[in-house]
Amino acid sequence: MKLVADVGGTNVRFALVEGARVLSDTIGSFRNDDFPTFRDAAARYISQKGTPKLTRMAVAVAGPVNGDHARLTNREWYFDTVALGQDFGVSVALLNDLKALGYSLSTLGADSLLKITPDLEGAEDQRLVVGIGTGFNVSPVISTAHGPVCPNAEMGHIQLSWRLHAAVSAHVGSTDHGYETVEQLFSGRGCEKLWRLGSGHSETFAAALAAHDSAALEFSGFYAGLMAGLAQDLSLAFLSRGGLFFAGGVSRAVLTGPGAAQFRTAYAQPLALDTASHVPVSLILDDHAALAGCAIA
Repeated sequence: MKLVADVGGTNVRFALVEGARVLSDTIGSFRNDDFPTFRDAAARYISQKGTPKLTRMAVAVAGPVNGDHARLTNREWYFDTVALGQDFGVSVALLNDLKALGYSLSTLGADSLLKITPDLEGAEDQRLVVGIGTGFNVSPVISTAHGPVCPNAEMGHIQLSWRLHAAVSAHVGSTDHGYETVEQLFSGRGCEKLWRLGSGHSETFAAALAAHDSAALEFSGFYAGLMAGLAQDLSLAFLSRGGLFFAGGVSRAVLTGPGAAQFRTAYAQPLALDTASHVPVSLILDDHAALAGCAIA
C-alpha cells in the first residue's frame, strides 16, 4: 500500500494506492491552514483511514524539489525524505507538482480534459504540461517503452519574450509595469495585478469574472491572448507535438470561459518558425490528476 499526496498552496490531498491504481474512495483533502506541518496533516489522514500498513509515500509539492528535500513556495512547510521515512516507517519520494501532472497524462480520460483546439491532432508522444496557478512552471513528458519520463524544467524565472512584454506595455500604457519574467505575468498574483493595472477595479478578477462583469470578460480575452503567445513559444521550445496541457486555477478560469475563443484566434497566428506546426492544446480538469501521477512516478 502506498500513500500519495498532492500539496498545493491552499490544500493538501491524500489517497491510498494499490499497485499503480489510486483508490478513489480513499481520497481526502485538508486545508493547510489547519496544520502546522505536512507531517501533521499526513498523520491525521492516516489515522482517519485506520492506520493502514504502508510501505511507500510519494509527495507532490508546489515548490522547488532538491533531491531529498523540498519546500512549499508560499508556506513554511519543509519536506525531508529521511525524516518522513522515519516518522511513518516508509520509503519516501518527493517530486514537483507539475512533474506529477506530467506523469498523470497517460491516466487521464476524455472526461478529465477540455480540448481547447479540437481541430488539431498530436503527431508525436512528446508533450508538455503548463501550470498557471499560484506560480508557474512546465513539465516535459516523454513517452518511452518503460513508461513516461518527465525531465526537470524551470521556465517561471526566464525573461518574458519581447512580444508579450510589449503587449502588456500597450495594455497598461507604460513600459514600467514590472513584468520581466514569465512567472511575474503568468501566475495568480501576476494575473490579478494586471487586472487591477488595466481596469483600476478594486474587485478581484475572479469575483468580477464570476459576476460576468463586462470589463472582466474583456480582460479574460486579452489574458487568453497572452497565454496563446506563451503556448506558441513553449511549443517551439519543447517541440511538444503530442500536445500542450494547461493546468492550474488561472488556466481554468480563463480557458473555461469566453477567453477560450480568443485563445484559439491568437494561437492560430503564424509561428515564428515557418516549418513548425501548431500542436493541440487541452486543459486538465481533474483535480486529482497529480495523485494519479504520484501513483505511477
